[in-house]
Amino acid sequence: MDFLSIDVGTILFTLINTLLIFLAFKHFLFKRVDGILEQRQAELAATYAAADDAQNAANADKEQYAKLMADAKDETARIISRAEKQAQAKGDAIVEDARREALAVREKADRDIARDMAQAKGELQGEISGLALELAQKIMEKEISGEDHNRLIDEFLDEMGEEA
Repeated sequence: MDFLSIDVGTILFTLINTLLIFLAFKHFLFKRVDGILEQRQAELAATYAAADDAQNAANADKEQYAKLMADAKDETARIISRAEKQAQAKGDAIVEDARREALAVREKADRDIARDMAQAKGELQGEISGLALELAQKIMEKEISGEDHNRLIDEFLDEMGEEA
Protein backbone atom coordinates (compact mmCIF):
# COMPACT_ATOMS: atom_id res chain seq x y z
CA MET A 1 0.00 0.00 0.00
CA ASP A 2 2.90 2.11 -0.32
CA PHE A 3 1.98 3.29 -3.65
CA LEU A 4 -1.28 4.73 -2.24
CA SER A 5 0.29 6.59 0.59
CA ILE A 6 0.30 10.34 0.75
CA ASP A 7 3.67 11.87 1.14
CA VAL A 8 3.52 15.49 2.30
CA GLY A 9 7.08 16.14 1.08
CA THR A 10 6.20 15.09 -2.43
CA ILE A 11 3.11 17.25 -2.36
CA LEU A 12 5.13 20.23 -1.11
CA PHE A 13 7.85 19.60 -3.66
CA THR A 14 5.24 19.43 -6.42
CA LEU A 15 3.55 22.62 -5.24
CA ILE A 16 6.87 24.48 -5.03
CA ASN A 17 7.85 23.22 -8.48
CA THR A 18 4.51 24.30 -9.86
CA LEU A 19 4.88 27.70 -8.21
CA LEU A 20 8.41 28.11 -9.58
CA ILE A 21 7.30 27.08 -13.07
CA PHE A 22 4.41 29.50 -12.79
CA LEU A 23 6.72 32.35 -11.73
CA ALA A 24 9.19 31.52 -14.48
CA PHE A 25 6.42 31.45 -17.06
CA LYS A 26 5.06 34.67 -15.64
CA HIS A 27 8.43 36.34 -15.75
CA PHE A 28 9.51 35.12 -19.18
CA LEU A 29 6.35 34.26 -21.11
CA PHE A 30 3.44 36.27 -19.71
CA LYS A 31 5.13 39.59 -20.41
CA ARG A 32 5.71 38.56 -24.00
CA VAL A 33 2.22 37.12 -24.30
CA ASP A 34 0.80 40.25 -22.65
CA GLY A 35 2.85 42.37 -25.07
CA ILE A 36 1.59 40.36 -28.04
CA LEU A 37 -1.99 40.58 -26.74
CA GLU A 38 -1.66 44.33 -26.15
CA GLN A 39 -0.14 44.77 -29.61
CA ARG A 40 -2.96 42.74 -31.12
CA GLN A 41 -5.48 44.78 -29.10
CA ALA A 42 -3.91 48.00 -30.41
CA GLU A 43 -4.01 46.68 -33.98
CA LEU A 44 -7.67 45.76 -33.60
CA ALA A 45 -8.44 49.16 -32.10
CA ALA A 46 -6.60 50.83 -34.98
CA THR A 47 -8.47 48.66 -37.48
CA TYR A 48 -11.81 49.51 -35.86
CA ALA A 49 -10.88 53.19 -35.78
CA ALA A 50 -9.91 53.07 -39.46
CA ALA A 51 -13.16 51.28 -40.26
CA ASP A 52 -15.11 53.90 -38.31
CA ASP A 53 -13.23 56.69 -40.12
CA ALA A 54 -13.92 55.02 -43.47
CA GLN A 55 -17.59 54.62 -42.53
CA ASN A 56 -17.80 58.29 -41.50
CA ALA A 57 -16.07 59.36 -44.71
CA ALA A 58 -18.43 57.18 -46.73
CA ASN A 59 -21.42 58.70 -44.94
CA ALA A 60 -20.06 62.20 -45.56
CA ASP A 61 -19.51 61.36 -49.24
CA LYS A 62 -23.00 59.90 -49.41
CA GLU A 63 -24.50 63.07 -47.91
CA GLN A 64 -22.45 65.24 -50.25
CA TYR A 65 -23.57 63.11 -53.21
CA ALA A 66 -27.20 63.37 -52.11
CA LYS A 67 -26.82 67.16 -51.79
CA LEU A 68 -25.20 67.36 -55.23
CA MET A 69 -27.99 65.26 -56.73
CA ALA A 70 -30.63 67.49 -55.10
CA ASP A 71 -28.82 70.59 -56.38
CA ALA A 72 -28.60 69.03 -59.85
CA LYS A 73 -32.34 68.27 -59.78
CA ASP A 74 -33.08 71.84 -58.72
CA GLU A 75 -30.83 73.23 -61.44
CA THR A 76 -32.46 70.94 -64.00
CA ALA A 77 -35.90 72.10 -62.91
CA ARG A 78 -34.80 75.75 -63.20
CA ILE A 79 -33.32 75.17 -66.65
CA ILE A 80 -36.45 73.40 -67.84
CA SER A 81 -38.65 76.13 -66.39
CA ARG A 82 -36.55 78.84 -68.04
CA ALA A 83 -36.63 76.97 -71.37
CA GLU A 84 -40.40 76.56 -71.15
CA LYS A 85 -40.83 80.28 -70.45
CA GLN A 86 -38.57 81.18 -73.36
CA ALA A 87 -40.41 78.78 -75.67
CA GLN A 88 -43.75 80.20 -74.52
CA ALA A 89 -42.51 83.76 -75.10
CA LYS A 90 -41.18 82.86 -78.57
CA GLY A 91 -44.43 81.09 -79.41
CA ASP A 92 -46.46 84.08 -78.25
CA ALA A 93 -44.24 86.42 -80.29
CA ILE A 94 -44.63 84.25 -83.39
CA VAL A 95 -48.40 84.10 -82.95
CA GLU A 96 -48.55 87.87 -82.41
CA ASP A 97 -46.39 88.51 -85.50
CA ALA A 98 -48.59 86.19 -87.56
CA ARG A 99 -51.71 87.92 -86.22
CA ARG A 100 -50.29 91.34 -87.14
CA GLU A 101 -49.27 90.14 -90.60
CA ALA A 102 -52.70 88.61 -91.18
CA LEU A 103 -54.35 91.84 -90.05
CA ALA A 104 -52.08 93.90 -92.33
CA VAL A 105 -52.78 91.59 -95.27
CA ARG A 106 -56.51 91.74 -94.57
CA GLU A 107 -56.50 95.54 -94.29
CA LYS A 108 -54.53 95.79 -97.55
CA ALA A 109 -56.96 93.38 -99.23
CA ASP A 110 -59.91 95.43 -97.91
CA ARG A 111 -58.32 98.63 -99.26
CA ASP A 112 -57.59 96.98 -102.61
CA ILE A 113 -61.15 95.65 -102.83
CA ALA A 114 -62.60 99.05 -101.91
CA ARG A 115 -60.35 100.77 -104.48
CA ASP A 116 -61.20 98.21 -107.17
CA MET A 117 -64.92 98.53 -106.39
CA ALA A 118 -64.74 102.31 -106.53
CA GLN A 119 -62.82 102.10 -109.81
CA ALA A 120 -65.29 99.57 -111.24
CA LYS A 121 -68.20 101.71 -110.04
CA GLY A 122 -66.69 104.77 -111.66
CA GLU A 123 -66.08 102.88 -114.89
CA LEU A 124 -69.59 101.45 -114.80
CA GLN A 125 -71.08 104.90 -114.17
CA GLY A 126 -69.01 106.26 -117.03
CA GLU A 127 -70.24 103.53 -119.35
CA ILE A 128 -73.82 103.95 -118.20
CA SER A 129 -73.53 107.68 -118.74
CA GLY A 130 -72.04 107.10 -122.17
CA LEU A 131 -74.77 104.65 -123.09
CA ALA A 132 -77.45 106.94 -121.73
CA LEU A 133 -76.06 109.80 -123.83
CA GLU A 134 -75.84 107.57 -126.85
CA LEU A 135 -79.43 106.49 -126.31
CA ALA A 136 -80.52 110.05 -125.83
CA GLN A 137 -78.66 111.01 -128.99
CA LYS A 138 -80.33 108.25 -130.96
CA ILE A 139 -83.67 109.29 -129.61
CA MET A 140 -83.06 112.88 -130.58
CA GLU A 141 -81.90 111.96 -134.04
CA LYS A 142 -85.12 110.36 -134.94
CA GLU A 143 -88.50 110.09 -133.80
CA ILE A 144 -89.14 106.73 -132.46
CA SER A 145 -92.21 104.73 -132.28
CA GLY A 146 -93.24 102.65 -129.26
CA GLU A 147 -91.79 99.63 -130.93
CA ASP A 148 -88.47 101.39 -131.56
CA HIS A 149 -88.51 102.72 -128.02
CA ASN A 150 -88.88 99.18 -126.59
CA ARG A 151 -86.22 97.83 -128.95
CA LEU A 152 -83.75 100.60 -127.90
CA ILE A 153 -84.38 99.90 -124.22
CA ASP A 154 -83.82 96.16 -124.81
CA GLU A 155 -80.59 96.92 -126.67
CA PHE A 156 -79.50 99.19 -123.86
CA LEU A 157 -80.25 96.50 -121.28
CA ASP A 158 -78.46 93.87 -123.37
CA GLU A 159 -75.37 96.08 -123.59
CA MET A 160 -75.52 96.66 -119.87
CA GLY A 161 -75.82 92.92 -119.24
CA GLU A 162 -72.83 92.13 -121.45
CA GLU A 163 -70.60 94.73 -119.77
CA ALA A 164 -71.54 93.78 -116.28
